[in-house]
Amino acid sequence: MTILEDPATGARADEAGGRPRVIGTSPLRKEDDRLLRGDGRFTDDVEPARVLYMAVARCPYPHARITHVDASAAAALAGVEHILTPADVRRDTEALTVLRPVPGAPTLPYYALAQDVATHEGQPVVSVVASSRHVAEDALELLDITYEPLPHVVDVLAALEPDAPVLHPSVLDSNLLAANSDGSGDPEARFAEADVVVEGRFRINRVTALPMETRGVVAEWRPGARELTVHCSSQVPHLIRKQLAETLRLDESEVRAVASDVGGGFGQKLGVFPEDVLACLHAIALRRPVKWSEDRAEHFRGSTHARESVHDYRIAADSTGRILAMTNVYATDIGGWNSPFGSAQLSSVVFNGPYKVDDGYTERRVTLTNKTPVGAYRGYGQPEVNFAYERLMDRLARRLDLDPVELRARNMVTAADLPWRNPTGAVYDSGDYERCLRMAAEAVDWAGHRARGRTPRPDGRLVGIGFASFVERTGYASARFLARRGSVFGAHESVTLRANRSGGIDAYTGVSTMGQSSETAFAQVVADVFGTGYEAVRVHAGDTASSPLNTGAFASRTMIAAAGALRAAAEELAAKTRRIAAWQLDAAADDVEIAGSVARVRADSTRAVPLARVYTAAITGQGLPPEEEPGLEATAHFEPSDAAYSFGTAAAQVAVDPETGEFEVERFVLVHDGGTVVNPTIVEGQVRGGLAQGFGAALSEELRYDADTGQLVNGSMVDYFVPTAADLPPVELLHTEVPSPVTPFGVRGVGEVGTIPPGAAVANAVCDALADHGVELTALPITPEAIWSALAGRPAAGEPALTPTPADLPDGGTEY
Repeated sequence: MTILEDPATGARADEAGGRPRVIGTSPLRKEDDRLLRGDGRFTDDVEPARVLYMAVARCPYPHARITHVDASAAAALAGVEHILTPADVRRDTEALTVLRPVPGAPTLPYYALAQDVATHEGQPVVSVVASSRHVAEDALELLDITYEPLPHVVDVLAALEPDAPVLHPSVLDSNLLAANSDGSGDPEARFAEADVVVEGRFRINRVTALPMETRGVVAEWRPGARELTVHCSSQVPHLIRKQLAETLRLDESEVRAVASDVGGGFGQKLGVFPEDVLACLHAIALRRPVKWSEDRAEHFRGSTHARESVHDYRIAADSTGRILAMTNVYATDIGGWNSPFGSAQLSSVVFNGPYKVDDGYTERRVTLTNKTPVGAYRGYGQPEVNFAYERLMDRLARRLDLDPVELRARNMVTAADLPWRNPTGAVYDSGDYERCLRMAAEAVDWAGHRARGRTPRPDGRLVGIGFASFVERTGYASARFLARRGSVFGAHESVTLRANRSGGIDAYTGVSTMGQSSETAFAQVVADVFGTGYEAVRVHAGDTASSPLNTGAFASRTMIAAAGALRAAAEELAAKTRRIAAWQLDAAADDVEIAGSVARVRADSTRAVPLARVYTAAITGQGLPPEEEPGLEATAHFEPSDAAYSFGTAAAQVAVDPETGEFEVERFVLVHDGGTVVNPTIVEGQVRGGLAQGFGAALSEELRYDADTGQLVNGSMVDYFVPTAADLPPVELLHTEVPSPVTPFGVRGVGEVGTIPPGAAVANAVCDALADHGVELTALPITPEAIWSALAGRPAAGEPALTPTPADLPDGGTEY
């Protein structure tokens, strides 16, 4: 059926003249009007009467025993209202809870203030509330805190050595928090019979999400009502409510979390942080609102970091390039303690990427170091492992003298194979992986590039093209799947729809608005299913007092899960609306349709009633059919049956100076499939935003710690090189659209895809350009210095390999 789009409204209708469709169009975003006018309501905009301000004293050492705390001088400073010490926190709270525990890991008791030992620079030690932030920070200078520095370790491999200082000796006898393995088949047998084996160690850099809005909290306690209202910059207000109630020893009904507008999250704003608990404790003690807004220095040391890991990856193949087995044994740096979401696990789930392999093994070694804790970040393990396996795919192609595009195509899971279960149990649902690869190769004229060879340009630079193919898990399979992993949240999403007397529909969701355009997309689904106009739907987001219990926005899961709840609620609401309208029109309910602002008889559009009149009848209970109860609202919950897997291929073209290592990414093409597209403009914006962060992590960003002092040496916007719009290469986006069979409307997640392929694609392009020089890049970020070092042949330091230990592998894996 041909789809026609109205250029004025963006609505679509089929040629037969049916009602306009909203899914698949790009109406103006619901969020834009207030945000572009500067009328957004972020946490720092919340300024209650009589509010006080919090500042936090943080440990200056990477590892230290706290031997003495005296706050008397600070308490005497004019304007200081309240001080919390470690003993106060231990007395009045429980340890912070973890939303996603590491399977098999012991509990590491972690309080909002360090108790006896601080395990990383920046860990909160004392909290002060005063009449202004300035006074509170002045009071920090008057605190008398004595530290006894302890031995530290800031390298993830060094932390696993037998002589490394142990961070949590009362719980562990080493810094290995847990080791999680999975796989199927007999990979070691396949390696023994292989014609060729390629392997390598790949280092992934430590980065941070760096949202425009840093963390913040405003806590207000009403003792008479026993109500704690917490305004927070969070992706998961309902989970914040849960954790605060547990930590503060309150009933969950006594806590309200509000996350109105959130200035970016990217996975970093998942769960309760120490400062959230501290602000609440101060507010309860003082019976006055308490506010804390994170500055950038605190952000670099107190918010979670991401990505850092070392992967020992192997691929076995026969002489034709057919892959026989893959293994990945990797150490992932979790920092000084396990944050609410902790270590990435998707490096294991999709360790084989889009390639069909039955014999495989992966092992994750979650390792503690004296650094800021690691948490979720866009991609959450998928960019890391993609860099490893895609670098080795190019290396395998060179070893066998094969075209790297043809090698990839030869090994990809085909459309006929799908659904297909990989060695760790991930079920790839549907798609056409090779089509994306071929489209990317054609877009960058790969055949012409191969024919031209590596003749230098007049300026001496060499041109290379590199590819990176991927699959991306989006969403979760079910609550049962999460329960097996110990996660304390669900896979479902919930929504309430309520008609109003003005003829509109109010949608209530716990999903906060953080730049992902959920208000717009949710309104599109409701309008499309219900039949009303897009402008008639208003979305109210992020308030636990008005929305049904839900999970939140992360893991590219929101639209997958929310679309099902929105559809079910809209269908229920529409059915009752048609019944009431049919009563008013003296018609059968099956003969009535909803079209824009009216309900009408299909066969005679002149017989119509405004929806406002139908809604008013339902709300007042006046003029209803005898069998109908008053009210017109519906609440629905939806849990996906399986995860959906997005997929695609990126191609990068670079020009490299073989003398200096300077390079330029001249073109970057990404061919991507996100299933059925609800809003093309939003999808493109999400992919481009992810690419910006992907390029940052691939080319310039890296948090560096000094091995001798354990200090973060570049924890400022001056020294941490996040790219600006001017630093990004030109990007061309191409899309295919294969609906997923396991999700409502066939949608797949798109929020994280852009972070996955830039590192591997650019590295492969550089190595293609410098193939005659034998350059191999094995670490991120890719910098001119790194390329120059590779050209100079500087050897890497010798390190022991992370030896795989496959034994008693489950058949088909467990998808952890």
